[in-house]
Amino acid sequence: MDTFIYKTNISSDSDFHTVKKTLTEKKSINECTIDLLDVDKVLRVVSDSFTVAEIENEVMNMGYYCKELEG
Repeated sequence: MDTFIYKTNISSDSDFHTVKKTLTEKKSINECTIDLLDVDKVLRVVSDSFTVAEIENEVMNMGYYCKELEG
């Protein structure tokens, strides 16, 4: 299982639930959370099916900014 961490512009619970639902419908996600209080609106995705680029592309195709945070 891999944990992916992204900077986003997802700004509400409603937007997050839309993103989470879309990602979940595509592939298996073990965990998906967002910190809306963080300045980077940090999205964390735990999955053994997705790649970094796949998640970025899926989120950006929904109209949101999404870039992996280097750690």
